[in-house]
Amino acid sequence: MKAPVRIVTLLAAVAVWLFATTTSALADSPASPDWPAPPERSVLDNVLLFGGSTIGLFVLIWLFGLLTARNNYVPPEPGTDVEVAPGDTAARH
Repeated sequence: MKAPVRIVTLLAAVAVWLFATTTSALADSPASPDWPAPPERSVLDNVLLFGGSTIGLFVLIWLFGLLTARNNYVPPEPGTDVEVAPGDTAARH
């Protein structure tokens, strides 16, 4: 599989996932004429409703990564001791 195909596949999967997970937010009011019409949402309200939680999740993961990346394991410096193989013959690798 070539790199452009992978990128297009990833972008398409992200687009489908975003569409599938955000369409349920449109059902924030009843669809019956018996109920009063809800107030109209502005563009900013829609951006916050559909993208706010996703952006917040990215920020949360980014902060978690920053906090945990500072404490990486650093192995001790190698010693000057020479380990001798048991017996008279050279070690076989």
